[in-house]
Amino acid sequence: MTDVEHNKILGIAFAVFAAIFFFTFVLLALVSVGVFVALGITFANESGNPNQAGIGILGALFTLVFYGGLGLICVLPPGLASWKMLKGKPRARLWGIIAAIVVMPIIPLGTMLGIYALWFFLKGKVASPNG
Repeated sequence: MTDVEHNKILGIAFAVFAAIFFFTFVLLALVSVGVFVALGITFANESGNPNQAGIGILGALFTLVFYGGLGLICVLPPGLASWKMLKGKPRARLWGIIAAIVVMPIIPLGTMLGIYALWFFLKGKVASPNG
């Protein structure tokens, strides 16, 4: 396989991982926020104090901040690497190495993709899809 073909495969694979990460974090955030709000309302009803519902809202806010930050760390590198690799942009190699490290803990597919990406990026320069 040529470097251009490796580049295209890795670009598509990083796009798939970025999409999976994005939808996973959105789903987790929605479910967690719902749980915290429901617990806050339940706690307020049981205690008889409507001010206690704020605990659930605060928990939901912290959950959104946590999943938002974690989502940025996990979605941004593979997404940028994919876009830069498929468009032949500068710094595609740097973002590809960062994305490979981010996806590597996801066993087994992320580990295989990370090893493949590191092998490709550390052996030479990234080939432009335009030739």
